[in-house]
Amino acid sequence: MTDHDDITPDADPLGTSGSEGIRDAEASLISEMGSLMERWGLPQATGRLFGYLLLRNKPVDLDTMTRELGQAKSGLSVAARQLEAWALVRRSTRPGSRRIDYEAVGDLHHLLLVNNAHMRKFAETLSSGVPVARGEARERLASLAELFSGYVEQTEALVADWEARRAAP
Repeated sequence: MTDHDDITPDADPLGTSGSEGIRDAEASLISEMGSLMERWGLPQATGRLFGYLLLRNKPVDLDTMTRELGQAKSGLSVAARQLEAWALVRRSTRPGSRRIDYEAVGDLHHLLLVNNAHMRKFAETLSSGVPVARGEARERLASLAELFSGYVEQTEALVADWEARRAAP
C-alpha cells in the first residue's frame, strides 16, 4: 500500500454541494485572508492556508492542499506548522496512515483566548520595562502596558459574556 492508497478522492473538497474545487467566492476569501495575515507579519501562504482550512468541513492532508491551492507542498507544510504554533489549526492522523491532516480551529472562544495569552505577555513585557525606562519612555511604556492590560481584561469579559449567552436556554 502506498501513501496515496489511503486517500479517498474528495469530489466536493469544501463540502459544498454542486461544485468541485474552489469557487470564486471561496478563492476571494482565501486570498483576502492571505493579505490580512501578511499585514500581521506572517507569510501570505500561511494566511491563504488558514482561509482555505476555515472553509473545509473536514481535516485535509498536504497533498490535497497542494493540489487545490496550487502551492508547493514544502511551503504549505511550513504554513501549517506556523498556524499550529499559533493554535489556529490542529493536526490529526488517520488510523493506519502516516499522513497528517490539518483542520482550522473555528472556536471563537479558543481564538480569543490564544490572542489574549499573546496580549497578556506583551503587556507584561511592557510593564517590565517601566522600572528601567526614564522620562517620557517610562510614561510611554506604562501607558501602553495599561492599555494592553485593559484590552486583555475587556476581552476576558467579552468571552465570559459570550459563554453565558451560549449557555442560556
